[in-house]
Amino acid sequence: MLSKLESYFTPRWAFMIAGGVSAALLGGAHAFENFGGLEPCLLCLEQREIHWTALTIAFLGTGASFFVSDKRIIAAVLAVLTAVFLWSTIRAGFHAGVEWDFWDGPMACAGGTPTVDPGNISLDSLQSSGLAGPPCEVAAWRMLGISMAGYNALISLALAAFTGAAAWRLVKDVLPAKVEEEGAVS
Repeated sequence: MLSKLESYFTPRWAFMIAGGVSAALLGGAHAFENFGGLEPCLLCLEQREIHWTALTIAFLGTGASFFVSDKRIIAAVLAVLTAVFLWSTIRAGFHAGVEWDFWDGPMACAGGTPTVDPGNISLDSLQSSGLAGPPCEVAAWRMLGISMAGYNALISLALAAFTGAAAWRLVKDVLPAKVEEEGAVS
C-alpha cells in the first residue's frame, strides 16, 4: 500500500496531480460564478490568478519531466510550484480571516453601490466605485462552516505538502549521488 502511495510522489505524477487539482479548483470557481451566480470579489480573483500560475507551472513541469534528465532542474520547478501553493494558502487564509472578521480586508474590497462620474471614467475610479465586485468580508457560500476561501487554503496547503514532498524525495535521490561523486574526485 505504501509503495503504491509513494509512486504518486514522482515528479511527473506530482505535476499532473497538482495541475489537475488547480484546474478543478478553477473550474469549480468559474462554475459557481457562471452557473451559481456567485460573483467573485477581488480576493477571490487574486486566488484564481495564483492557481492559473500553478496550473501553468504544473503543465510546464509535466512536459519538462519527459524531456529534462537533470533531476535538480525538476526539483527546482517542484520547489517553485510548492512556493506558489504556499502563497495560495497564505492569500486564501487571509481571505478566510477577512470573512470571519479576524482582520480587515483591502480597501478595494469594500464593494457597495457604484458611484462613477460618467465624465471621468478611469481604472482608478472604477476600482474605487464598487464595481470591483462584492465585498470580500461576505462569504458567498459555506459548507460545514468553511467558505470557498477556507477550502482553497486547506487544499492549497495539501498541494504544497504534496509537491514539497515530491521535491524533497527527488532532492534526496540527487544528494547522495552528488556526495559520492565529490568523494570519488577528492
